[in-house]
Amino acid sequence: MKFMWTFEFNPEDSEEISKKNRELDKLIEGDPSKYPKLHPSYMLGLGRGFRIIEAENEDQIMRLVMHFYPLENWDMGPIFEGQRVSKIWREIN
Repeated sequence: MKFMWTFEFNPEDSEEISKKNRELDKLIEGDPSKYPKLHPSYMLGLGRGFRIIEAENEDQIMRLVMHFYPLENWDMGPIFEGQRVSKIWREIN
């Protein structure tokens, strides 16, 4: 399932966040089944951004967000494909 992961961090922690990103890349390379598929990050301003992720289970999401704890505040919401939402809506109405 796809999610939009939004994150925010103190710009003073940018060096540590960068280090955490490099560590995460190595962890994913070592065992990709433990982590969600990550699409590129996009920045919305200083210390704020979002990324689309594709997770197979909640453990993958927990590993991802806890990797950055306590440096980042985050939020996550599911992404639904519009055509599939319409199809299901028609089925139940």
